[in-house]
Amino acid sequence: MFANANISDVDLSSFEIFSSMSEEDLSEVKRLLFRRTYKKNQVLFTEGDPRERIFLLKEGYVKLEKTNIDATMLYINYIKPNDIFPYVGLFTETFYRYSAYALTDIDIYYIPTGHFESLIRDKNDQLYFILKRLDLLTKRHQDRLQTVSTSFATDRVEQSIGYLVKNFSIETEEGYYVDIPVTMMELAKVAGTTRETVSHVYRDLKQDDIISMDGKHIIVHDMDYFINKST
Repeated sequence: MFANANISDVDLSSFEIFSSMSEEDLSEVKRLLFRRTYKKNQVLFTEGDPRERIFLLKEGYVKLEKTNIDATMLYINYIKPNDIFPYVGLFTETFYRYSAYALTDIDIYYIPTGHFESLIRDKNDQLYFILKRLDLLTKRHQDRLQTVSTSFATDRVEQSIGYLVKNFSIETEEGYYVDIPVTMMELAKVAGTTRETVSHVYRDLKQDDIISMDGKHIIVHDMDYFINKST
């Protein structure tokens, strides 16, 4: 469903990139916004599509990925609510480098890329924020490469769990809660192995009280186990 937001009461306060923007500039952003909802598994864009939109995720979760001809994931990242994407390619590229699809039902805004780039081109705070995000994405990608550096499937599963908890978790009383929904099949894709292997590794880790599942969310009870695995 498409809808032109074009209303003054769009709340952008939860998006950190806009926190220091003037009211005048915020009004211009809101004027240019469109809103859309996607159902789970719907595609937002695919690798090679014209880089026409910058997205602002309001609700739900999005997955970014790039695969090769063998269906091996070369790049993977997850977008949580109140973030924008894609950062990679701003000001320099005319096509998307990877694909994006809705990991859950999502509610999202978008703004034409050219307008967004024009709005932030001379805004030091926004440019600095983007540089920090690009640095974070580089570190995440390095972590991800470590998960595929071993030929042992069980190790890849454990390293993939470690990658998820390091980059996408919050600390709770129960442990580290991975706040993106991850099914066994999704974890198998991340680890580059089968669902059966993931299920086997999960059963062993659960039996040792290292991890558990809350619905589709992983909870890590023994973070030291994964820290030791990565050293």
